[in-house]
Amino acid sequence: MAKDKAKTLAERHPPNRNGLHLLIYWFNPGYTGVNVGMVLFATAASLAMMTLVNFVQPYLLEEVFKIPRDEQGSLTGNLAAMQEIVVILLIGMIGALSDRTGRRLLFSLGFIVLGLGYFIYPLAQSTEQLILFRILVAVGAAMITVMLSACLVDIIQEGSRGKWLGTSSIFNGIGVLFMGAVLGQMPGRFEDMGFAGIEAGQYTFWIATAMCFVTAILLHFGLKGGPPPEVKDRPSVLKNLGRGLMEARRNPRIALAYSSAFIARGDLVVVGTFFSLWFVQAGVDQDMTAGQAMKKAGGLFALIQVSALTWAFIMGLICDRVNRTTGVCIAFAIASVGYITLGSVGDPFAPGSIILLACIMTGMGETSTVVASGTLLGQEAPPHYRGAVVGVFNKSGAIGIMLATVVGGQLVDIVGPSAPFLMMGVCNAVILVLAIGVRIWANGPAPVPEPTPTAAE
Repeated sequence: MAKDKAKTLAERHPPNRNGLHLLIYWFNPGYTGVNVGMVLFATAASLAMMTLVNFVQPYLLEEVFKIPRDEQGSLTGNLAAMQEIVVILLIGMIGALSDRTGRRLLFSLGFIVLGLGYFIYPLAQSTEQLILFRILVAVGAAMITVMLSACLVDIIQEGSRGKWLGTSSIFNGIGVLFMGAVLGQMPGRFEDMGFAGIEAGQYTFWIATAMCFVTAILLHFGLKGGPPPEVKDRPSVLKNLGRGLMEARRNPRIALAYSSAFIARGDLVVVGTFFSLWFVQAGVDQDMTAGQAMKKAGGLFALIQVSALTWAFIMGLICDRVNRTTGVCIAFAIASVGYITLGSVGDPFAPGSIILLACIMTGMGETSTVVASGTLLGQEAPPHYRGAVVGVFNKSGAIGIMLATVVGGQLVDIVGPSAPFLMMGVCNAVILVLAIGVRIWANGPAPVPEPTPTAAE
């Protein structure tokens, strides 16, 4: 049965043999091996750099800014939400603009802006300055987020899309694993070297600044330049953005992809934002230093990412061998179980805790929702204005992050630090129900991609 479905997919989307063929992947014409390698590097670098601020921030709140315990959850959530408000305002425009300028320029610029934000972020002297500096971080994150998604969609041919997004999710996991296992533990390592808490926090962010600048240079020389070849005309940014919004009305599967992004992006950020906060609060209550608690959080956060790494490609294969709406159903079922299990853990430091199993399931669910929603979007997005559709996709994700972090932060202060994970488990279950509905009533045949326009046309 699975073999028949895979054969049907191959027949429906035969490879364009003018494109680059590497191993089991067919890439669109015009892309080189260097371009492919740089997109994968950018995938790892983007996730490593963008997740750092939320993961290390609890250390800053406890050791540098001395924020009272009963205010840390709401402040953490509000800062993340404020960042997403900026992203929401910019992300659709950035995606549509990139259809006119190309992805490389905006991608490189995004890392430069993010690096500048990280340089000044630990220098804040008040909550107001912290918010102001976070806006600069948000502008860089908005540019990086939509350019990464657009590059991943642009480069691959339809028949290889699921395997490609599964592979890219492995590199997502590598980036986040590097952040948790290396950058996320730097404050504790600097403490062990005798530096004060404020210095440990500053040095960590300044190392990230240097890494952002180096990444910007590499992307400038390694990514494919120019606008996507499918973009025959050059519509206005607002018109292109409107096209992305209209696709949700025309195609229920794109509407499902937008809804999936709403929760899938929230999944990623809720773990990155509240996981380390949970450990810092629980550790300080048990007479640990914030740095010691961060080391423990970094180790288990790394387990989540290892689980995501090992499962990502398998999920990509599943998405290429089943109906892609079915793939969304499978992904959100796994995520529902993972987040509900993680949210049910009481003391994360207790011996014999189920937290190891919970972290493994959470990692599987985290990567599954990203792969499945991205694969569905890539199948359904019209090639002539993918950037606009990807921009709205990411805007939906940004709105999900904003709501998840605001509500999650309040739940931390009112209910407890593990409450945001239970919340996300319920949200994943809601998307599962929606996906089942689309699969039954509005799935339809997978569309054949439109041919690339020629100059004569």
